[in-house]
Amino acid sequence: MKAKNRKARRNSFLKFFLLFILTTSIVVVALFFDFNVMPIKENKVLRQQAVEIEKEMQLQEDFSKDIQLLKGMVDSLDIPGQNRAFLNSMLSSQIVKLQEKVPVKDSTYRYDMYNNIIWSFAEIQKLKEELNSYSDVEERITEYREELAKCRDELKEEKRTVDALRRNN
Repeated sequence: MKAKNRKARRNSFLKFFLLFILTTSIVVVALFFDFNVMPIKENKVLRQQAVEIEKEMQLQEDFSKDIQLLKGMVDSLDIPGQNRAFLNSMLSSQIVKLQEKVPVKDSTYRYDMYNNIIWSFAEIQKLKEELNSYSDVEERITEYREELAKCRDELKEEKRTVDALRRNN
């Protein structure tokens, strides 16, 4: 006894089997891409970010060492008897070198911080030079006060002379 709708059953079974294999293969392919391809791309991105962070950390370490050197040079400007012109030229060249080491604005998010620190050191150098030019101000003020006292004494003496001459005439 054979079923009358044997062809229809076989066609339905083959259609079901074909759809089952198609659905299973789509799920397997989706899992393959989800678990194999995405982590590989994510690892590449994370490795690239890690390299950039390491570069930034190395830049910060070098920048810190250079800042310590600049700080020592600025402090040595206060020592009496130093060749200030030579120290200033060395300090200026060191500031320029430090400025050249700072990467372009797009490659570091702390570009403004680096620039502000460098400009601060340049401003400190300028202010130290101005302060040095005012170092003998107290001596000059003392001299001027002495001169002023002499002039006042002379003025008093001349006033007495003028008064004496008026009385005589």
